[in-house]
Amino acid sequence: MIFRFIAAIIVATWLLWQVPFSATDEIRLPEIAAFSAFSDEPPANGESPAMVFYRRNDVGQYTAYGTGATGAVVRSVRLPGSELKKADDTKISLAGKEGYITGPENGAYYIWYPQIGTQVYVFNEQGSFLWEKEESHYLNALPRGRYILAAAGDHSRMLFMNPDFKLHADFQGVLFTRFIADDNPDLKKAQVCIGSLDGEIVVAHLDRKLYFRHKLGYALKSLQCDFERGELAAIVERSVEIEKTQVQRDLLLRMVFNLQPPKDEKAPEAMRMVPVELDAVSAVELPVRTVTASPLVMTGESACFLQAAPQSEAPDGLALYYTTSRKSALKYTIVLPVASSEMAPDLWRGATLQIGKEQACIFTHRSGRTLIANRRGLLLDRNDLPAERMIARGDAVFLQTATGILTLR
Repeated sequence: MIFRFIAAIIVATWLLWQVPFSATDEIRLPEIAAFSAFSDEPPANGESPAMVFYRRNDVGQYTAYGTGATGAVVRSVRLPGSELKKADDTKISLAGKEGYITGPENGAYYIWYPQIGTQVYVFNEQGSFLWEKEESHYLNALPRGRYILAAAGDHSRMLFMNPDFKLHADFQGVLFTRFIADDNPDLKKAQVCIGSLDGEIVVAHLDRKLYFRHKLGYALKSLQCDFERGELAAIVERSVEIEKTQVQRDLLLRMVFNLQPPKDEKAPEAMRMVPVELDAVSAVELPVRTVTASPLVMTGESACFLQAAPQSEAPDGLALYYTTSRKSALKYTIVLPVASSEMAPDLWRGATLQIGKEQACIFTHRSGRTLIANRRGLLLDRNDLPAERMIARGDAVFLQTATGILTLR
């Protein structure tokens, strides 16, 4: 009798052990932690800024607001001014001239260049005019300011220069439409990723003076690179045969790369191309054709982007597409309601956000729509955060609104 009782307990325990118990993961989403309003009065704080946001005041005139690590404004600089005074006391009038401004994220220096013309003007961190230079490309200082990206007007060339405008690297292609660049010297895999419309990808490491070019063989529509892990994700278009008919389909590709120098050679004096093979991780077909997708955001597990929803489910809707792992099929969540301005996916901004122990994708739009998602799907959907610019750092997101800087943490 006792033996039967013990045997029954063992069997019952085994049966209960086979029952799957549900587990709930707690995810703490970022909330509004602070707001720092723009002011015409310069802040009294003498702290050096960690980030800089630009506000347009008039034709070709800007105010650069430097913020600390918490998002509080610690410095404001008006640029370029209506008149510049050179070292020889001659003056340059910029009143009423349209132009653009760029600089590293910490405001170490600023560059202003006109919409029409070839002279660019360089200023120090306090906004004082330093010198001018003849340069006809569109300029974009990289985050740390160690290199400046100079793009040709027809997108056929991407040049990288030192802050003194000395040429460091020159890449030419058919029509460069996507670029990702980070001048962090600690990055080992790569620092630059450029995509051409014809499907060619250039991956480079500026400090090690190495790069490779690879033709995917398909038209490239969107691109993202992770320089820490040596991975890239791309949305491409290719022809496939269905019932003996060639049709166009879009695919989400995920690949890994390793940009390594030859072991038997010294560091090159100039940029050197090395042969590299891209290893495919996954190729997932999209349920819709993409004309212009939002910026791809790639985490350790997921790849996320925004695009029109399938016509059969939401003819005028937008969908968040994501993968649950590096090799999984593509899933999507229809985002409703959608304002007409939000239906242009390429006007969204995307970034990677740290949430707890894992990463997530965050997308913002000028309309105020903000979405956060990860491998589980859509986590947050708000429509009250109108952002003109976004900087994501770790577990914090800084949003530039019309009146100040919002900090989500």
